Amino acid sequence: MKKILKANKILFFSFIVAAFSLVVFDLETIPFGGLTYSTCKWDCMWYRDIILHGYQPEVYLSLRHIGKAAWPFFPLFPGLAAGMKYLTGLTAEGSALLLNQTLFFFMVAFAALYYKKFVDAQKYILFIFLLCLSPFSLWCKVQYTECIYALITISIVYFAKEKKYIPLFLCAFLATLTRPTGIMLVGTCGAYLMIEALRARNLNDFLNGGFSIMAGSLGLSGYMLYLYHLSGDALAFSHLERSWGREFAFPGVWLLEAVRHGHRINGLISAFIDMFFLYYGFKKRMYLEASILTVTFLCAISSGLDSLHRYIMGNPLFVMIFTRLFDYKSKKFTDYAVMGVFVLNIIISAMWFNDSHYFY
Repeated sequence: MKKILKANKILFFSFIVAAFSLVVFDLETIPFGGLTYSTCKWDCMWYRDIILHGYQPEVYLSLRHIGKAAWPFFPLFPGLAAGMKYLTGLTAEGSALLLNQTLFFFMVAFAALYYKKFVDAQKYILFIFLLCLSPFSLWCKVQYTECIYALITISIVYFAKEKKYIPLFLCAFLATLTRPTGIMLVGTCGAYLMIEALRARNLNDFLNGGFSIMAGSLGLSGYMLYLYHLSGDALAFSHLERSWGREFAFPGVWLLEAVRHGHRINGLISAFIDMFFLYYGFKKRMYLEASILTVTFLCAISSGLDSLHRYIMGNPLFVMIFTRLFDYKSKKFTDYAVMGVFVLNIIISAMWFNDSHYFY
């Protein structure tokens, strides 16, 4: 009974802080044209197109989008948003926003429970504040895949550590229907289970680790088969990335290009910040969390620096590592730091609403 009450206390506190952060965020959109208009930018336009029209078999011929198509945007998020649109009668943008901001409550609560159980039983309240009020939460509150992917990520690492395999297989399947990096997430968690099983000489856990990777592969394979039926190219989602200037190269190549030509400086700065926190995560023995972020980082940086900060800093596992910076800090310092990141969150959100490409 005490455990239930403690869990409910965490859930209630998570709900209050998440609700406060969403209210502040949503009110901030008023001077920029309103909630759905000011939040739907860049990738959101493609999700809106999928929600309204589905995936089209041809690339666009319009001058702005010539040679592009929605294929790189995986189907789980727009599919759920389309279902929300059907049920509520909202616009495509409104449905996607309602879906994400609803899932935001679940993501924060589940992340808080995970943090308390597996990372730090004392500072989970600080983690909730940083997850909800910091700039890292921006992408979870708009019509992007960050929120649903974050919820699935937390679910996968939780079920992997708890060795609850049936929900793990389901989440692995959903992860690869959400983003291309989903297979990296599933593969890392599967490898973690298999290595742990080898150490414990547990054949059942070893096989289940492999089955989780197979479940993730089924999700990705299903989307690839659909693309093959639609366009004749199972890897169309990858090939279309070139339309956005994203091509595979050794990770260090894109860093050198940014330094040499002085472009994508925000991505370059983000890369070095990310690398510091990846190192810090391993130093704090958060091996699974840091490994997932490292694999995601290497995958993302191998195709360019665009949106690198979003892929890493928008992940709740990054916020878990970030929170560990305050392990030995005074309460006064921590309180000022939380206020500082909250103010920074408001500033960065305003920049987003004003079409700033620094946080694309």
